[in-house]
Amino acid sequence: MSYLDFTQEELNYQYSPREAVPEHPVWKAHWSLFSEHARTKYKTVSRISYGSSPGQTVDIFPAKKTNAPINIFIHGGFWRFLDSFDHSLIAPAIVDSGGACVLVNYDLCPQISLHQVIDQVRYALKWVYDNADLVNGDRDKIYISGHSAGGHLASMMCVSEHLETLGLPRNLIKGATIVSAMLDLEPILFIPGSEDLLIEKEDCKVLSPVHNPPDPSIELVIAVGGLETSEWIRQTEDMIAILKQQGSKFSFHKPEYDQHYSILFSMSNPCSPICQATLAQMNLT
Repeated sequence: MSYLDFTQEELNYQYSPREAVPEHPVWKAHWSLFSEHARTKYKTVSRISYGSSPGQTVDIFPAKKTNAPINIFIHGGFWRFLDSFDHSLIAPAIVDSGGACVLVNYDLCPQISLHQVIDQVRYALKWVYDNADLVNGDRDKIYISGHSAGGHLASMMCVSEHLETLGLPRNLIKGATIVSAMLDLEPILFIPGSEDLLIEKEDCKVLSPVHNPPDPSIELVIAVGGLETSEWIRQTEDMIAILKQQGSKFSFHKPEYDQHYSILFSMSNPCSPICQATLAQMNLT
Protein backbone atom coordinates (compact mmCIF):
# COMPACT_ATOMS: atom_id res chain seq x y z
CA MET A 1 0.00 0.00 0.00
CA SER A 2 1.17 3.54 -0.77
CA TYR A 3 -0.16 7.08 -0.77
CA LEU A 4 0.49 9.57 -3.59
CA ASP A 5 3.48 7.49 -4.69
CA PHE A 6 5.42 8.22 -1.51
CA THR A 7 7.71 5.49 -0.23
CA GLN A 8 6.94 4.39 3.31
CA GLU A 9 9.98 6.26 4.59
CA GLU A 10 8.93 9.44 2.79
CA LEU A 11 5.38 9.21 4.07
CA ASN A 12 6.55 8.65 7.65
CA TYR A 13 8.65 11.81 7.35
CA GLN A 14 5.82 13.85 5.85
CA TYR A 15 3.36 13.01 8.61
CA SER A 16 5.64 12.71 11.61
CA PRO A 17 6.64 16.12 12.99
CA ARG A 18 9.04 14.33 15.31
CA GLU A 19 11.01 13.09 12.31
CA ALA A 20 10.76 16.38 10.46
CA VAL A 21 11.93 18.38 13.51
CA PRO A 22 14.65 16.33 15.26
CA GLU A 23 15.08 19.03 17.92
CA HIS A 24 11.41 18.71 18.95
CA PRO A 25 12.29 17.81 22.59
CA VAL A 26 13.86 21.26 22.97
CA TRP A 27 10.76 22.99 21.64
CA LYS A 28 8.49 20.95 23.92
CA ALA A 29 10.67 21.85 26.89
CA HIS A 30 10.19 25.51 25.98
CA TRP A 31 6.42 24.97 25.76
CA SER A 32 6.47 23.48 29.27
CA LEU A 33 8.59 26.29 30.69
CA PHE A 34 6.38 29.06 29.32
CA SER A 35 3.24 27.12 30.28
CA GLU A 36 4.37 26.67 33.87
CA HIS A 37 5.08 30.39 34.06
CA ALA A 38 1.56 31.14 32.78
CA ARG A 39 -0.05 28.95 35.42
CA THR A 40 2.06 30.60 38.12
CA LYS A 41 1.47 34.19 37.05
CA TYR A 42 -2.22 34.08 36.14
CA LYS A 43 -5.31 33.14 38.08
CA THR A 44 -6.23 29.64 36.96
CA VAL A 45 -8.20 26.60 38.04
CA SER A 46 -6.97 23.30 36.64
CA ARG A 47 -8.42 19.86 36.03
CA ILE A 48 -12.11 20.72 36.29
CA SER A 49 -14.13 17.71 35.23
CA TYR A 50 -16.59 17.94 32.35
CA GLY A 51 -17.24 14.20 32.06
CA SER A 52 -17.01 10.85 33.78
CA SER A 53 -13.52 9.75 32.69
CA PRO A 54 -10.21 10.98 34.14
CA GLY A 55 -9.12 12.61 30.88
CA GLN A 56 -12.20 14.79 30.53
CA THR A 57 -10.99 17.97 32.21
CA VAL A 58 -10.54 21.64 31.44
CA ASP A 59 -8.14 24.27 32.75
CA ILE A 60 -9.61 27.75 33.00
CA PHE A 61 -7.95 31.16 32.84
CA PRO A 62 -10.79 33.55 33.77
CA ALA A 63 -11.08 36.96 32.20
CA LYS A 64 -10.30 39.98 34.36
CA LYS A 65 -13.78 41.42 33.74
CA THR A 66 -17.19 39.85 33.17
CA ASN A 67 -18.94 39.18 29.85
CA ALA A 68 -15.65 38.55 28.09
CA PRO A 69 -15.20 36.53 24.90
CA ILE A 70 -13.97 32.97 25.52
CA ASN A 71 -11.30 31.13 23.56
CA ILE A 72 -11.38 27.34 23.88
CA PHE A 73 -8.00 25.81 23.01
CA ILE A 74 -7.53 22.15 22.06
CA HIS A 75 -4.06 20.63 22.26
CA GLY A 76 -2.43 18.34 19.72
CA GLY A 77 -0.22 15.27 20.00
CA PHE A 78 -1.53 12.95 17.26
CA TRP A 79 -4.59 12.37 19.48
CA ARG A 80 -2.30 10.06 21.53
CA PHE A 81 0.04 12.33 23.47
CA LEU A 82 0.44 15.59 25.38
CA ASP A 83 -1.81 17.51 27.73
CA SER A 84 -3.27 20.95 28.36
CA PHE A 85 -0.44 21.66 30.83
CA ASP A 86 1.95 21.59 27.86
CA HIS A 87 -0.04 24.41 26.24
CA SER A 88 -0.92 26.90 28.98
CA LEU A 89 1.33 29.40 27.19
CA ILE A 90 -1.64 30.07 24.88
CA ALA A 91 -3.63 31.80 27.65
CA PRO A 92 -1.67 34.96 28.61
CA ALA A 93 -2.13 36.86 25.33
CA ILE A 94 -5.87 36.25 25.48
CA VAL A 95 -6.28 37.14 29.17
CA ASP A 96 -4.08 40.24 28.90
CA SER A 97 -6.24 41.42 26.00
CA GLY A 98 -9.46 41.05 27.98
CA GLY A 99 -10.60 37.53 27.13
CA ALA A 100 -10.98 34.22 28.94
CA CYS A 101 -9.21 31.02 27.95
CA VAL A 102 -10.25 27.40 28.50
CA LEU A 103 -7.83 24.58 27.66
CA VAL A 104 -9.41 21.20 26.96
CA ASN A 105 -8.12 17.75 27.82
CA TYR A 106 -9.56 14.52 26.47
CA ASP A 107 -8.88 10.81 26.87
CA LEU A 108 -6.11 9.82 24.51
CA CYS A 109 -6.13 7.11 21.87
CA PRO A 110 -6.01 4.12 22.08
CA GLN A 111 -7.84 4.33 25.43
CA ILE A 112 -10.73 5.50 23.27
CA SER A 113 -11.25 5.87 19.52
CA LEU A 114 -10.89 9.08 17.54
CA HIS A 115 -14.68 9.08 17.13
CA GLN A 116 -14.97 9.20 20.92
CA VAL A 117 -12.30 11.91 21.25
CA ILE A 118 -14.39 14.15 19.00
CA ASP A 119 -17.48 13.41 21.06
CA GLN A 120 -15.63 14.29 24.26
CA VAL A 121 -14.50 17.64 22.91
CA ARG A 122 -18.10 18.45 21.97
CA TYR A 123 -19.08 17.78 25.58
CA ALA A 124 -16.27 20.13 26.66
CA LEU A 125 -17.87 22.83 24.49
CA LYS A 126 -21.19 22.21 26.21
CA TRP A 127 -19.50 22.53 29.61
CA VAL A 128 -18.06 25.91 28.61
CA TYR A 129 -21.42 27.09 27.27
CA ASP A 130 -23.17 26.02 30.48
CA ASN A 131 -20.47 27.43 32.78
CA ALA A 132 -19.34 30.58 31.01
CA ASP A 133 -19.80 32.58 34.21
CA LEU A 134 -16.97 30.61 35.87
CA VAL A 135 -14.49 32.22 33.49
CA ASN A 136 -16.19 35.64 33.54
CA GLY A 137 -17.21 34.86 29.98
CA ASP A 138 -20.12 35.48 27.66
CA ARG A 139 -21.66 32.23 26.38
CA ASP A 140 -22.62 34.07 23.18
CA LYS A 141 -18.99 34.95 22.44
CA ILE A 142 -17.31 31.55 22.20
CA TYR A 143 -14.30 31.01 19.92
CA ILE A 144 -12.19 27.92 19.41
CA SER A 145 -8.58 27.22 18.50
CA GLY A 146 -6.25 24.27 18.14
CA HIS A 147 -2.81 23.17 17.04
CA SER A 148 -1.96 20.04 15.05
CA ALA A 149 -4.38 17.26 16.06
CA GLY A 150 -6.06 19.94 18.16
CA GLY A 151 -6.52 21.96 14.98
CA HIS A 152 -8.31 18.97 13.49
CA LEU A 153 -10.58 18.76 16.55
CA ALA A 154 -11.23 22.51 16.53
CA SER A 155 -12.24 22.32 12.87
CA MET A 156 -14.60 19.42 13.56
CA MET A 157 -16.29 21.52 16.25
CA CYS A 158 -17.23 24.02 13.56
CA VAL A 159 -19.77 21.67 11.97
CA SER A 160 -22.90 22.96 13.66
CA GLU A 161 -25.25 20.04 13.01
CA HIS A 162 -23.34 17.92 15.53
CA LEU A 163 -23.63 20.61 18.21
CA GLU A 164 -27.39 20.66 17.90
CA THR A 165 -27.57 17.05 19.08
CA LEU A 166 -26.28 18.30 22.47
CA GLY A 167 -28.84 21.07 22.62
CA LEU A 168 -26.29 23.73 21.69
CA PRO A 169 -27.07 26.59 19.30
CA ARG A 170 -25.99 26.22 15.68
CA ASN A 171 -24.03 29.45 15.90
CA LEU A 172 -22.21 28.55 19.12
CA ILE A 173 -18.75 28.98 17.58
CA LYS A 174 -18.23 32.55 16.43
CA GLY A 175 -14.70 32.07 15.11
CA ALA A 176 -11.88 29.53 14.96
CA THR A 177 -8.09 29.53 14.73
CA ILE A 178 -6.83 26.34 13.07
CA VAL A 179 -3.05 25.96 13.06
CA SER A 180 -0.90 23.23 11.49
CA ALA A 181 -3.91 20.96 11.49
CA MET A 182 -4.40 17.44 10.18
CA LEU A 183 -7.30 18.07 7.82
CA ASP A 184 -7.41 14.87 5.73
CA LEU A 185 -6.98 11.68 7.72
CA GLU A 186 -6.56 9.24 4.84
CA PRO A 187 -2.74 9.39 4.61
CA ILE A 188 -2.20 8.76 8.31
CA LEU A 189 -3.69 5.29 7.89
CA PHE A 190 -0.43 4.42 6.15
CA ILE A 191 1.93 5.46 8.95
CA PRO A 192 2.92 3.74 12.22
CA GLY A 193 0.72 4.58 15.18
CA SER A 194 -2.46 5.07 13.19
CA GLU A 195 -3.81 1.79 14.54
CA ASP A 196 -4.12 3.49 17.93
CA LEU A 197 -6.84 5.77 16.56
CA LEU A 198 -9.15 2.76 16.18
CA ILE A 199 -10.52 3.91 12.84
CA GLU A 200 -10.88 2.32 9.41
CA LYS A 201 -10.57 3.77 5.91
CA GLU A 202 -14.31 4.39 5.68
CA ASP A 203 -14.09 6.56 8.82
CA CYS A 204 -11.68 9.01 7.22
CA LYS A 205 -14.28 10.87 5.19
CA VAL A 206 -16.58 11.29 8.20
CA LEU A 207 -13.74 12.47 10.43
CA SER A 208 -11.80 14.71 8.00
CA PRO A 209 -12.38 18.48 7.92
CA VAL A 210 -11.72 18.59 4.16
CA HIS A 211 -14.90 16.54 3.79
CA ASN A 212 -16.68 18.33 6.65
CA PRO A 213 -15.48 21.93 6.44
CA PRO A 214 -16.37 24.60 8.98
CA ASP A 215 -19.72 26.31 8.51
CA PRO A 216 -19.32 29.28 6.12
CA SER A 217 -20.72 31.59 8.80
CA ILE A 218 -17.69 31.00 11.06
CA GLU A 219 -14.79 33.42 10.67
CA LEU A 220 -11.48 31.56 10.49
CA VAL A 221 -7.78 32.08 11.05
CA ILE A 222 -5.85 29.38 9.18
CA ALA A 223 -2.09 28.92 9.56
CA VAL A 224 0.72 26.52 8.73
CA GLY A 225 4.47 26.93 9.15
CA GLY A 226 6.59 27.72 6.13
CA LEU A 227 9.10 25.10 7.29
CA GLU A 228 6.54 22.31 7.70
CA THR A 229 6.60 19.31 5.39
CA SER A 230 5.10 19.64 1.91
CA GLU A 231 2.18 17.37 2.80
CA TRP A 232 1.28 19.39 5.90
CA ILE A 233 1.31 22.53 3.78
CA ARG A 234 -0.67 20.85 0.98
CA GLN A 235 -3.42 19.82 3.36
CA THR A 236 -3.78 23.40 4.57
CA GLU A 237 -3.80 24.75 1.02
CA ASP A 238 -6.47 22.20 0.05
CA MET A 239 -8.63 23.47 2.91
CA ILE A 240 -8.06 27.06 1.80
CA ALA A 241 -9.39 26.16 -1.66
CA ILE A 242 -12.51 24.63 -0.07
CA LEU A 243 -13.08 27.68 2.11
CA LYS A 244 -12.80 29.98 -0.89
CA GLN A 245 -15.26 27.86 -2.83
CA GLN A 246 -17.88 27.95 -0.07
CA GLY A 247 -17.42 31.67 0.56
CA SER A 248 -15.96 31.49 4.07
CA LYS A 249 -14.36 34.55 5.60
CA PHE A 250 -10.80 33.74 6.64
CA SER A 251 -7.24 34.96 6.93
CA PHE A 252 -4.32 32.72 6.00
CA HIS A 253 -0.90 32.86 7.62
CA LYS A 254 2.28 31.03 6.65
CA PRO A 255 5.13 32.29 8.82
CA GLU A 256 8.27 31.70 6.79
CA TYR A 257 10.54 30.41 9.55
CA ASP A 258 8.07 28.40 11.64
CA GLN A 259 8.00 24.61 11.76
CA HIS A 260 5.42 22.41 13.48
CA TYR A 261 6.59 23.13 17.03
CA SER A 262 7.76 26.74 16.84
CA ILE A 263 4.43 27.89 15.38
CA LEU A 264 2.82 27.39 18.79
CA PHE A 265 4.82 30.41 19.94
CA SER A 266 3.40 32.38 17.02
CA MET A 267 -0.06 31.40 18.24
CA SER A 268 0.75 32.71 21.71
CA ASN A 269 2.81 35.82 20.87
CA PRO A 270 0.59 38.94 20.82
CA CYS A 271 3.02 40.56 18.38
CA SER A 272 2.64 37.79 15.77
CA PRO A 273 0.13 38.04 12.89
CA ILE A 274 -1.52 34.74 13.88
CA CYS A 275 -2.18 35.83 17.46
CA GLN A 276 -3.23 39.30 16.36
CA ALA A 277 -5.73 37.81 13.92
CA THR A 278 -7.17 35.62 16.69
CA LEU A 279 -7.52 38.59 19.05
CA ALA A 280 -9.10 40.70 16.30
CA GLN A 281 -11.55 37.90 15.59
CA MET A 282 -12.54 38.04 19.27
CA ASN A 283 -12.78 41.87 19.14
CA LEU A 284 -9.95 42.16 21.65
CA THR A 285 -7.68 44.55 19.75
